[in-house]
Amino acid sequence: MKIVLSADYFYPSQMGGPSNSIYWLAKALKQAGHDVTVVATSQALQSVPTNTWITLDCGQVIYTQNPHPYLPINHIWYGWQAIQNANIVHVNSFFYPASVVWVLLSRISNKPVIWTPHGELNPAVLAVKPFRKRLILLLVKLARPKLCFHAASAPEAAYIQQHFGADVVVHIIQNRLEIPALLTPESVDPPYLLFMGRLHPIKAIDRLLKAVSTSPLFLESSFRLLIAGPETHKAYVRTLKQLVATLGLSAKVSFIGFVSGTQKQQLYANALLTILPSHTESFGNVVIESLAQGTPVVASTHTPWQLLETERVGSWVSNDPDTLRQAIEHYLVMPSDEYLDYRKRAVELAQQTFSISNSMDEWGQIYDQLLQLN
Repeated sequence: MKIVLSADYFYPSQMGGPSNSIYWLAKALKQAGHDVTVVATSQALQSVPTNTWITLDCGQVIYTQNPHPYLPINHIWYGWQAIQNANIVHVNSFFYPASVVWVLLSRISNKPVIWTPHGELNPAVLAVKPFRKRLILLLVKLARPKLCFHAASAPEAAYIQQHFGADVVVHIIQNRLEIPALLTPESVDPPYLLFMGRLHPIKAIDRLLKAVSTSPLFLESSFRLLIAGPETHKAYVRTLKQLVATLGLSAKVSFIGFVSGTQKQQLYANALLTILPSHTESFGNVVIESLAQGTPVVASTHTPWQLLETERVGSWVSNDPDTLRQAIEHYLVMPSDEYLDYRKRAVELAQQTFSISNSMDEWGQIYDQLLQLN
């Protein structure tokens, strides 16, 4: 089957989870015997060939260089070429301008389309730059293309149906990862708690800072909080650093910037706990990345991670500062034998449930259905 995928940010870019999710899916599809093409942009990348096709382990890839992110001429042009030869068109991102054009071009070419918004229709995301997003939503609804969506969770599927009607087709397949090798935790001094992700208001890092600032257990311990990730929202980063100073946390909190590869995996492995306090997440790859290294996770109830509680590999709690504080303190005082059980279950869950190789049957069935219905 010939499958073409769009991507605004794409591996080796690390600007958000979809950069890797799309790559892992493309790579697994190729390994399953499909003919895979990816049309990406060169945003947030250096030293990659642009506007030329290259062969990677995930298929044929082109990193398009465009005059402006909101003028993606080459992304559309090369996408149009790829669409002509595809059996299935898989569009990623909702509000990247080229995505809507890709959907319309695919329907003109009578190609079946599945659209993955990656959480962009969640209310908290729509509240950021709402005018532009509402305009794009309106244009899509007015164009009335035949739509089929993919959601990573049931809550995300519900958001999609709120906008496009209860009868719109939404296939729910949770994100899966290429599970990295399990690393041995190193003894670190001082020990630390970890936030991993882009520094953006949607991540509610300010609430995490307020939570630890009111915790005598944290403040009087040797533990620090490490905040790792790209500074994608400069004004928010300034706010966070001012908040650290105001709350008297300068000796307890460190911003360590973007990390990747083995360094990133070792950061997870060495952490006592990873914390994801986000206001919304369609999935949250960092949860699986952390569990894969045996590190429990505290995630907010605005994320689809109730599984942390049911599988006893972490906590699923409100992201108000006091509740976050209580959840964090639970792990700070947890007996070592109980904590080691959490780590063991975390690794088992990640490996058995969230490996990308386990989702190829699901994706194959969806693509086959699209071909039959088209």
